[in-house]
Amino acid sequence: MNTPILHHYEFSPFAEKIRLAFGLKNLHWRSVITPSILPKPDLVALTGGYRHIPVLQIGADVYCDTRTIARELDRRFPSPPLITDATRAIATTIEAWAERDLFWPIARYVSGVNAERMDPQLHVDRAALRGKRTPSLARLKAVAQRNLGLVRACLPNVERLLAHGDNWVLQDGPGQADLALYHGLWFLGALPIDCSHSLANFPRTRAWMERVAAIGHGICEPLSPAGALSIAAHAAPAPLRPSIEDDALPACGMLVTIAPEDYVTAMVEGILTQVDTADVSILRTDPSLGEVMLHFPRVGYTLRAR
Repeated sequence: MNTPILHHYEFSPFAEKIRLAFGLKNLHWRSVITPSILPKPDLVALTGGYRHIPVLQIGADVYCDTRTIARELDRRFPSPPLITDATRAIATTIEAWAERDLFWPIARYVSGVNAERMDPQLHVDRAALRGKRTPSLARLKAVAQRNLGLVRACLPNVERLLAHGDNWVLQDGPGQADLALYHGLWFLGALPIDCSHSLANFPRTRAWMERVAAIGHGICEPLSPAGALSIAAHAAPAPLRPSIEDDALPACGMLVTIAPEDYVTAMVEGILTQVDTADVSILRTDPSLGEVMLHFPRVGYTLRAR
């Protein structure tokens, strides 16, 4: 019941971040392959509507978003840590830049270059997720070209982050800063048309990426979606940590909804059960699964009283 279960698909960059976290901690984990587009009936049955990848499941506890997942992995499997108090501030700052200013230009560039090689429904799905009309292939290629310029503007900063000559981004690495910086760059080579030639002029970056890739993914065992749901149904959520009071949020015990900002997606509904400075926990009672505790980050999500 305590073995981590990752709901993911192969070419998901954010899932790669967590797969490497498992490798760094040398964990045994179970892999549930999830569709990259809707419908995702088994995943949304578990999450109450949340559709983003990856999702970490441990028994009847479900962790959404890589930042909440990383925090929980450090709580349950503390050695080695993904992040330490000594470099927490700089690591989270690097993570924020890497997953916004660096990642999204890479994602748009690589996806556009590969537009004709991808399932057409992926373009439909991702446009709908952003509340936009499905783009034409010509539009996707134009977006790719424009974002290539942004990628080229960001890559020198990655090389500068590694100019100190150490093996890892921060002195207590490898850790979360490395994984957050890496997974967007990994996506350059994740689709059929390889775009990693963009890194040709950045030797420190390429050498560092080889070191990160060598961390591996730990010990992985496949699991069916039905098997993961059965595990949730036969488990109970783990005891929660003490909650803090925050008058900017609904009070614990209230019925709430939560959803990622900037996406057109289903809201998850449940009872707000625990709040800390970084995450919130919401209890759902499902007719088939029983009680499931969902955990979300506060940053990047909209939480409202129902």
